[in-house]
Amino acid sequence: MKNFFQLIRISHFNHLHIMSGLFSLFFIISACQKSAINGDLDGQWQVMEVTPEPPETIITERMYYCFSLHSTQLTYYGKGVWTSGNILDYRDHKLVLEYPYAKSDSSIARLKQYGIYTNPVTFSIEQINKNKLILRDGEVVVTLRKF
Repeated sequence: MKNFFQLIRISHFNHLHIMSGLFSLFFIISACQKSAINGDLDGQWQVMEVTPEPPETIITERMYYCFSLHSTQLTYYGKGVWTSGNILDYRDHKLVLEYPYAKSDSSIARLKQYGIYTNPVTFSIEQINKNKLILRDGEVVVTLRKF
């Protein structure tokens, strides 16, 4: 009978170690995750319309803006990430984006497909919610939907 109680005590001890280890692991993993800092802006947005239309059409696939933390990516369907950039400022209904690797003439022509005519660009945010985003830079208006 003595061995039975020792076995229960050892088994209970091991159970506590396993539970405390799992509990610690859970907190370590959850502490490493980055949370959204841009509110409704964070996520992937599909470009629905750019007005006025760019002078030439280069990208005929669906185009996307992707926002996460302090970065932004421009992508289009089937090609993955086209270029990455920085969110320089996001407050007071203003969004300042910079694409430091998009300097060539062909890159600038592609930026225009997304409604970006200057680099860096300062958009005023006309509307933002969980489903719709409207950006304006002077006469250029970019309408996006959350994807």
